[in-house]
Amino acid sequence: MPRLKLLSSHDEAGNIRTYVFEAGDTSWIAGQHDTFVLEQAGDDKAVNRRWFTIASAPSEGCIWLTTRISDSPFKQALSRLKPGDAITTQGVGGKFVWEDDAPVPVVLVAGGIGITPFRSILVERKAQGKPLNATLLYFNRDEHIAYRELFDRLAKEHPEFQVRYLINEPITAEKIAELAPLSPQTTVFLSGPKVMVDNVGNALKEKGVPLKQDWFPGYDEGNY
Repeated sequence: MPRLKLLSSHDEAGNIRTYVFEAGDTSWIAGQHDTFVLEQAGDDKAVNRRWFTIASAPSEGCIWLTTRISDSPFKQALSRLKPGDAITTQGVGGKFVWEDDAPVPVVLVAGGIGITPFRSILVERKAQGKPLNATLLYFNRDEHIAYRELFDRLAKEHPEFQVRYLINEPITAEKIAELAPLSPQTTVFLSGPKVMVDNVGNALKEKGVPLKQDWFPGYDEGNY
């Protein structure tokens, strides 16, 4: 299993922190996830293994792991890493990717820390000179919004890209439809706490909306 060295880390907003690892031989498509293992967290796989969507774009040449720091053994072991320390990865996967170059806009819906794949996707599309024809609806529990400066800059540079920040508002299919016109041709990318992604995803499917989903286990309405 590949072991990747920590290069640096930095705070994003609130209790959200980014850890920057070397990419090594890892290759990924923007929006995909990997399995990360920290033996320092304990011997049990339920404790020392977590799945994270890679927050960096492949063009950036390094792997960003952005997460909320909690009291869990894994997160505490992660927070203690110093540059040069290593983390083990077990393989990239996932189909939460936007590779279509068609002019039809998409809708990107993030619940809190579910924003990480959208950073990767948007930065990579910009690097490849592709249009950012999307509306990003970023639902967050408080004012501590990760990557806000980046998204605001992209919105200024790309008139086809719009971003809306929604603080402490419930994430519902009705709210999404109110803020971003939906149609059978409009794909919605839905990322965030598993319960939200399941419930809102089912409601969107009932409306006949094409859907891609990225589930973040371990988060709920109180800690996303």
